[in-house]
Amino acid sequence: MWVIFKADLDAPGWQDRILLPKSSFTSVLAEEAWHDGKLPQVGDRVYESRRNEGEVEARDGDWLVAEVEVFTGSKGNQVVICHCTYSPITPKWEKLERLNSVPTSVSTA
Repeated sequence: MWVIFKADLDAPGWQDRILLPKSSFTSVLAEEAWHDGKLPQVGDRVYESRRNEGEVEARDGDWLVAEVEVFTGSKGNQVVICHCTYSPITPKWEKLERLNSVPTSVSTA
């Protein structure tokens, strides 16, 4: 299942949502493969992550799912469009723990 979170083109932050290489504006906030099979629900928040001094942090974002549309292809594949509204919250960034260490170099031999 592929999930697309989107906002109105003129929603807050519109000037930062630019597609490369042509620099056109987009309404897409985020896209992700969804593996657990449960659909996003109205009221869910779009998850955000960032790197901070080599660590990865995450938080519930400022975008709230307001409507969910599901499209199913002939082979059963699904695309889910989550229409979102801006509803800012106080950020609460939390460090994500890694399950495995990441090697400092990767050998190509």
